[in-house]
Amino acid sequence: MQKTFEKNILRAEKKLGYRFKNRELLFNALTHKSYLAEKAEGLVTNERLEFLGDAVLGIIVTRKIYDKFPDFAEGELAKLRANIVNSDTLAEVGAKIGIGADIIMGKGTEQANGRKTISILENTLEAIIGAIYLDLNLQAAEKFISKNFDKVIETKSKLKTYSDAKTALQEKSIELLGQRPIYLIVKEEGPYHDRMFFSEVRIANKLYGEGKGKSKKKAEQQAADEAIKKLKREKKEQLDS
Repeated sequence: MQKTFEKNILRAEKKLGYRFKNRELLFNALTHKSYLAEKAEGLVTNERLEFLGDAVLGIIVTRKIYDKFPDFAEGELAKLRANIVNSDTLAEVGAKIGIGADIIMGKGTEQANGRKTISILENTLEAIIGAIYLDLNLQAAEKFISKNFDKVIETKSKLKTYSDAKTALQEKSIELLGQRPIYLIVKEEGPYHDRMFFSEVRIANKLYGEGKGKSKKKAEQQAADEAIKKLKREKKEQLDS
């Protein structure tokens, strides 16, 4: 860990309410790929920790809502989880904690308001969860998630509708075609601080939707929304014929 960023680490630990045994993990969790692109010093970015943290967050939130809402059917649980574990919600939690100020990023990304960018806040929060898991154990990660997500879970559970297009598409595609949708990121464009992702969604190897967004998840959501519309048109055409 570079001494240059010791203040970032100490501030982040205080905000997170967790003291790392291995602070190198937190340093890696806070390091955005744009910093590497500018410095080229062979550092580790937070992408691998983000991958791990996403899985840890998913299983813990799933178990929490499974236990908390015994009357919810599988479909309701899936929709609730999707409404909790998504880009906007994770970015809101990250912003509330204040992690944006301590992310280690390139100057270009920072000048482009990167500390408030939804995808960067989301990815950093997931990386931090992955870092806590590796630093201690699953229980430590669960304690951190409970502290920051229990109120979110309670609030989201009271909503009457959910806006997750991917969940809706999965339900609709299984109902109408007996197949699950498959998502592909087919292209990325732009600099690190202003990346654009392009996604396709296919069902039974047929292209049903395309989308783009500032994060992979947003691109997939847009593709799913387009696919839902196409499935509905196909269903209507079948009924009319």
